[in-house]
Formats: sequence, C-alpha cells, structure tokens
Amino acid sequence: MGDWIKNNKFEALLFLGVIIVAVGAFLFGSEKDRLYEEAKDTYGQHKQSVMGLKGKKPYPTPPNATEFESQIDDYEEVVDDLQEKMLNYRPETLTKIPPPQFIEKLNAARSEVTRSFDSHRIEYPGEKFYLGFENYTGALPKDEATAQLDYQLGAMKALFGIVANARPSALLNVNRARLPVEKDKVEEAPRGRGGRSVSKKSSAKEPPYHRLPVEVTFRSTEPVMRKILSGLASHEDYYFVVRSIRIQNEKRDQAPAKDDVEFEAPVDEPEDEDFPTFEDNLPTNDSGEPAAPADPVAPADPVAPADPVAPGPAVEVAGGRRILGQVLGAEQINVLLEVDIVLFKAKDDGKDAKTSP
Repeated sequence: MGDWIKNNKFEALLFLGVIIVAVGAFLFGSEKDRLYEEAKDTYGQHKQSVMGLKGKKPYPTPPNATEFESQIDDYEEVVDDLQEKMLNYRPETLTKIPPPQFIEKLNAARSEVTRSFDSHRIEYPGEKFYLGFENYTGALPKDEATAQLDYQLGAMKALFGIVANARPSALLNVNRARLPVEKDKVEEAPRGRGGRSVSKKSSAKEPPYHRLPVEVTFRSTEPVMRKILSGLASHEDYYFVVRSIRIQNEKRDQAPAKDDVEFEAPVDEPEDEDFPTFEDNLPTNDSGEPAAPADPVAPADPVAPADPVAPGPAVEVAGGRRILGQVLGAEQINVLLEVDIVLFKAKDDGKDAKTSP
C-alpha cells in the first residue's frame, strides 16, 4: 500500500480528498436532517395549535376578540349590579347591646308578633312561643353574641310578619339553630399526626356572610304557602334563602282508595215497544184538495206560573261529595321550611365592633 502511494501520489491525494469531502457531506447532511426534523416537529406543533384555535368559538380574530371583550364588559356590569343589590342587605355596623336590652327587645317583638297572630286567628304554640329564642327566657345571652342575635331577632320578626300576612291555619313549630358565637366552646382546629395543627390552604377564604339557620313548620293551604315563599324571596330588608322545603298532606293516612269512589250507574231509558210504525196508511180526508181553513181560536186565559220544582236529594256524603273533596285538594298541608337568614359581614366585622350603651 505504501509503495502504491509513493508511485501514485496524485491518485492517493485525490482519493483522500474524496474521502474527506464524503465525510464532510455526510456530517453536513446529518446536521441538516436533524434541523429539518426539528423544524418539522415545530411546524406540526404550531399546526395543531392553529387547528385548536380554529376549533374554538369564537375564533380568535380581531373582530371576534373585540366582541368577546364587549361580552366580558356586559358580564362585569351584570355582576356589579348584582353586587350592588346584595350589598343593600349588608348592615353598616353590627352593634353590640347589653344582654338585658336584648331581652327587652325580644319580649317586645314577641308581643307584637303574637298580637298579629291573634288578630288573624292563627294558632301558635302559646306561652312556649318566643320566636325561636326560647333558651333566653331564663338566661342572658353572651355579650359578644348580642350583635348577631339582635340582627337575627329583627329578621325573625320580619319572617313571622310575612307568615301572619299570609294567614296560615297554624304555626306548628320553630327551631332556631344556635349560632357559633352563642356556644361556650370554640371548635378546635383539626390535628394531624403527632398532634400538629393542620393549617388551611391559603386559597380557602371565609365567605363574606354569616348563616343564621332557622326551621319553621306551619299548616296552610297551597296558595298560602306560595305567598309565604314569595314574601321571603322579595323582602327588602333581610335576605332569606330557603334551603329546603318539605310538604306533607294533612290527610296523608286518609287518602281515598279506589274502592271508596262510588258513582251512581246511569239509568237506561226502556225502549218503547209500542212505537208507531208508518206504512202506506193515509188519513181519510186525503183527497188531494187543500183543507178548509179552521175557525179562529179564541184567546186562552193566562196560564198560572208553575210551582217551583223542589231540588233533588243531595249527593250522599259517602257516595261522592267527601271523596271529591279529597280528590280536589280541600285538605291542608303541613310545610317545613329550612331558611337561612344571610347576614352579610359589615365593613368593621371582626375588627372593632361598636358597643351600645
């Protein structure tokens, strides 16, 4: 090999140049192929992005973007309007009052509500009825609870005003859940392993309102129930949320059975077997000539009015009237409402609450 190179230097140099050029071309081609594959992958990703954007509604063109921004502005306007309406229910401040003053306001509110019930002849639990604040008939509330209790007392008074104006038959029961500020013990934070306290996530925020739940049970007709629900939903001073409603028919155990319905069978008129048959028999004077005019008839005497017909016997109670009354809904209903009185937190809630002298 060495002798051949010595004897053929030109050919050896040419062959070496060809090898160098081939290796360079191979390396250059490999690099370009890698760049091509990368560019192809990037193009495919951009193509998928464009296809995804084209599939969206609306397609992100400048006119559609302008229209979408206009829709967002309209949505923000609706939200701001709703927020303004909701903030009308938020009290400016929650004022703490002395516990004896709360008891005085409770007695005054109870007297007003019971007078309204008596005037509308609505039954209520009597002396046991204290608007849901029965636990304060012999004890004073905590000082730090009087602010929320005072607000809830006003809301309960408004609630029973709605009930009294609707005029149900009876107020059966009232159950007011104790508020967290009324409880003696504060619920401890959850603990993890080793007794370590578990901190809440920073993203979890407390709601901007307090829930003051109450349950009211009454007996009424369906229109009265609708009137009460409408009054709760449209009250101007307090925001009521009906969480659930349960309706039970007053005569649930006395519903009419299929065999209890009795109707009289229709009486079929007997067929008259002597019904005349017309054949070819003609009257005796049927000669084909017109008949002579009849003599004028003298005016008859006025006929006396007939005696009124006595009404028929009433439908038997067991036969139809009682059953139809039950079927048509003459009975009343017992209604259980679970209502949340929503107390939106005031601006100074949780800071320095004012105290009334």
